[in-house]
Amino acid sequence: MTIDPFTLAVLQNALIGIAHEMKLMTMRTAYTQLWKEQGDLSCCIMDANGEIVAQDPTGFPIHVTTMPYQLQGLLARFGNDIKPGDVLMTNDPYLGGTHLPDVLLVRPLFLQDKLYGYLCNRGHWADIGGMGPGSYSPATKELIQEGIVIPPVKLFVNNELVQPIADMIVRNVRDPSVALGDMRAQYASCFTGERRLLELIERYSLPTITHAMTEILDRSEQLTRARIARFKSGVYRSRDCIDGDGLSDAKQWIDCLVSIDGSEITVDLTESSPQSRGGINCSRASAISGVQYAIKSITDPENPPNAGSYRPIKVITKPGTLCDAHPPGSMVGYAEVAYRVLDTTMNALSEAAPLAVLASGSGSTGTSVVGGGDTRPTAKKPFFLTLELSSGAYGARATRDGINGIRYGAGNAGHVPIEADEMENPIVFERYEIVADSGGAGKFRGGNGFCRVFRVLADQASLCLCADRHESQPRGLFGGQPGRSALYVLDPGTLHERKLSSKTPYLPLEEGTLVWLQSAGGGGYGKPSERDRALVERDLRDGYITAECAATFYGHSQT
Repeated sequence: MTIDPFTLAVLQNALIGIAHEMKLMTMRTAYTQLWKEQGDLSCCIMDANGEIVAQDPTGFPIHVTTMPYQLQGLLARFGNDIKPGDVLMTNDPYLGGTHLPDVLLVRPLFLQDKLYGYLCNRGHWADIGGMGPGSYSPATKELIQEGIVIPPVKLFVNNELVQPIADMIVRNVRDPSVALGDMRAQYASCFTGERRLLELIERYSLPTITHAMTEILDRSEQLTRARIARFKSGVYRSRDCIDGDGLSDAKQWIDCLVSIDGSEITVDLTESSPQSRGGINCSRASAISGVQYAIKSITDPENPPNAGSYRPIKVITKPGTLCDAHPPGSMVGYAEVAYRVLDTTMNALSEAAPLAVLASGSGSTGTSVVGGGDTRPTAKKPFFLTLELSSGAYGARATRDGINGIRYGAGNAGHVPIEADEMENPIVFERYEIVADSGGAGKFRGGNGFCRVFRVLADQASLCLCADRHESQPRGLFGGQPGRSALYVLDPGTLHERKLSSKTPYLPLEEGTLVWLQSAGGGGYGKPSERDRALVERDLRDGYITAECAATFYGHSQT
């Protein structure tokens, strides 16, 4: 069968549109801020082989590219016992997932009893049980301490909800009504996606669509290989650290060896540090996701990502290391490891493709959880929970400055608007602004980070941090300066000021505590002495750098 280019383009965009509609529906019917404001969920369509064909354009790379591995874990459990009307569910990171809060729902797709694909929706639940509100303590030593582990189960059989399964899951989280509402939003989006696909099949036929799926993947592979072939073949190495593991301040290292041979790339992570005792570990699937994001972003970013984009990429890990943890280790902070895998992969590729790479960005999710009880007479509700993400800058590249104040890397959630945060939670914001001088100086400046500063009004709240870069700095490239480290402080400028590690287990907060969360900045690219004077003056006018920074790094004096 041959499909003309116009029909292929129509079908590819229709599939992407279905995945996008699934995410929008989930966001609009969700209960948690994480979804309706931040969009911390992802949807995709896979073919009958479990390969990603289309994904929502605003989805998380770290969510989507791990889904095929977790789907294979589900299929290994159920084998041939998958039937029309099923919805599968799991959150087990050891089946190829991320961490327990990321819950995956899968709808197998059948037409006349023939399996032709899968619809997937993975969302970060606001709470999954465990040691504290938000289920995010970096001090967890075992997976079971993170919260409830959902093994492969059927949430729906013959299009009927298996009520005992749903009841058991939502009973083990802190706010069952939110969990149940979000679960419903997830599976409703799968049903909507299936209806849209059936409409597409009715118009074009199933053979045409399945053939288009194959063609989409093959063409993406060809485009990626063509870009990789432009890189300089050879072997390249990079190493970078994570600031502690939640139980110790000792540095944890990611060691990345990249080999380029023609149109193929092999990334070897086997020399990375042994699996940590705390919660800063990741699955093999998550490590692969960090590599894939780095390579996709500098090879073929213009074209929609799918499984074909990643066929030329091979990733080697070693079980029992940070990048391939084994049971019963905790993976709550998996994204901190995946972000450093991204950074080291990109840094290693700088010699092979200097004009394509970026300097390191802020390098962390910047996750902070504030939640707990509120017994004040003026309290809006007895329990609250908010996840603040202080991840905020991209590194510079060969042709332009890094982006300021934006979520960095493979977990591209938005930031909760402060008005929405204040409406829903007992907090009041005092600052939300870009931090001058936090981006590394260079011919092109690293993006500046930002700070979110708020006062906690509740009387029984606690704070937890699961982030990074409070000591280490995002690297610059080719003479560019590193970005400034992250900063986490309670009651700054007072007698009670307290600086916190980026990995702080649940800490009780007194009523009225001021919380300062500040992301790291991005690294610079090229020597600062080569920066255009007009750009320095523009940054001064815009408040992105201070006069002191202009004088120190750029030799610029104001007259």
